[in-house]
Amino acid sequence: SRRRQVVEVNFNQLKYFVAIVKQGSFWSAAVEEYISQSSLSKQIKALETELGVTLFNRSGNKITLTEAGSCFYSYALRILDIKNEMHKELTEFETTPIEEVKFASIPIVSSYKISSLLSDFQKVNKNRKQVVNYNILEEEQKDVLMLLKNDKVDFAFVRDGFKQLPEYEHRLFMTDEIGLICSQESELAQLEKFEFSMLRDEKIILISPKSEIYRILMEELRKVNRESNVTATMTRHRNVFSMVANNVGITFFTKRMLEQGHTITGMRYVPLTVPIYSNVYIVKRKDKVLNQTTERFWEFLCSKYQEYK
Repeated sequence: SRRRQVVEVNFNQLKYFVAIVKQGSFWSAAVEEYISQSSLSKQIKALETELGVTLFNRSGNKITLTEAGSCFYSYALRILDIKNEMHKELTEFETTPIEEVKFASIPIVSSYKISSLLSDFQKVNKNRKQVVNYNILEEEQKDVLMLLKNDKVDFAFVRDGFKQLPEYEHRLFMTDEIGLICSQESELAQLEKFEFSMLRDEKIILISPKSEIYRILMEELRKVNRESNVTATMTRHRNVFSMVANNVGITFFTKRMLEQGHTITGMRYVPLTVPIYSNVYIVKRKDKVLNQTTERFWEFLCSKYQEYK
């Protein structure tokens, strides 16, 4: 007789497998679950190895379930349903309610003191007998909007430029000003005001092309035919500021980002003659049902605009 084997399968593998079946492709499932396609493929390969069967017929871009895959799919759905039922019943035994507040943000959490708002919110709600877990995902704007679209977060912090579609609710959270940032050793540091038409052969270092600030600045540089002055882009503003402080080049960034959230010295902010403002919004889907704590936190954030103007 065959020796019975113990199969070790985790819930994520089941969830990814079901997503592929429902979406019809690895790529669509990866987008839905917000993981890379290569990571998803590795998880499914590990699942097939553990089960000792092939779950999918792979033919080019088209995939179908094998006979074993169809059998496993019904079990996967039942197991995930049981998991959800178990979790729901177990929460009734919790002495202290636990609620999760999950949001995404462009890279401004420390610079715009969003993290300190979490502490302020906790103080406001200190009399409520509950534990709040904050799950914060900090990504570039395009990725943040994808998380929001795919319902992976409750709400998000984004800059101007997002599509203000009717299915989204958005509130103005903060307004910041964009200006020239240069080394104190630069000749430009002596200026009181700056115009893009004053650019000559200066090397410009900008934040990631995925960011909304990059889009705004490239639009301004094209107006004066100076987009070729951009010699480097970086994903983190601290790296940009470090190069600027060492007089490697200049940059254009928001004033608040320069003043807060880092310890780099030796730079000067020069305002633009024609100001450019960048607004930060908090955005959520109108059909998104928030838990009570997240709903209170949303309203708490909405009330903070006057303080951040």
